[in-house]
Amino acid sequence: MANSVTRFLRYVSATLALWGVLALGAAPLAHAQANKDETAVITVIQHQLEAFAADDAEQAFKYAAPSIKAMSGNAQNFMSLVKTRYGVVYRHANAAFLKPHIRGKAALVKVRLTDENGVTWMAAYTLELQKNKEWLISGCQLQGEQGTFV
Repeated sequence: MANSVTRFLRYVSATLALWGVLALGAAPLAHAQANKDETAVITVIQHQLEAFAADDAEQAFKYAAPSIKAMSGNAQNFMSLVKTRYGVVYRHANAAFLKPHIRGKAALVKVRLTDENGVTWMAAYTLELQKNKEWLISGCQLQGEQGTFV
């Protein structure tokens, strides 16, 4: 009886030790994935901003989520909307990215943009993770120095 109890306790100890090792190994993997996603969402926004700066409507439209594409219809309409309603996104002098917040398949990234007149804006981008594991921009809200949202 004592022998079977000892074997059982050894089994439980070994199992708990294994679970501990697995849990410790999972933490760096989760952290690595979080860093990868943070880099990916920032990169998508940077690439879209670069496309706007180059007046490349097709490239800028490429980073829009399906809901934005459906609402805009085509790349030229999308570019026109950005030019008229999101001037600082279309043409900015400086962009500073804050730490992204990612929950599952949704991300929020705030970007401090400075327009060509030196006015600072806060752009709050939302992104969605697509089935193909690509992040796309699903929205952008602007807040200017006066506190108004565009």
